[in-house]
Amino acid sequence: MYLPKNCAQIAIEALYRAGTRGVEGVALFAGVREGNTFTITQTIIPLQKAGSVEDGLIYVVSGEELERIGLELYDNGLQLFAQIHSHPGAAYHSETDDAFPIVTVLGGVSIVVPNFAMGGVKISEWAIYRLLPNTGWTEINGKQKEKLFVINDDIPAPKQVSVKWYKFWLWL
Repeated sequence: MYLPKNCAQIAIEALYRAGTRGVEGVALFAGVREGNTFTITQTIIPLQKAGSVEDGLIYVVSGEELERIGLELYDNGLQLFAQIHSHPGAAYHSETDDAFPIVTVLGGVSIVVPNFAMGGVKISEWAIYRLLPNTGWTEINGKQKEKLFVINDDIPAPKQVSVKWYKFWLWL
């Protein structure tokens, strides 16, 4: 997966701003897929509410906002591939992260950034999980992280993705 540095920076800055208020934040990465390669072309900062609950911190993105994002992605021929959110301390996938992801497609990625994103764009500090068919959210470690994510300076132009004639799916 190719992650342009400016897309990563937009997400990290949003997570850092949320952290200055003492809450978690979330951002989404979308782009185009060609074969087994996914190129991120857009960072989405969804409208979100954040606060604390008995067991810690939480962010919530409404169903209405998720629908808006889904339609926007569809209209632009993009796919949602990864979510990135912050934790106040260590980076790990909590039970809440496992149970309520935004990205739910097999192969999708969930990134957790420690310390309210104060470390900046440093993949080595991030906890990265991939949704796999037999194991659910599975942590990607060490060199696998570097293979999965290639941070580059330029955004390649996405290939035109054919748009289907329908906008709404029967299961919505």
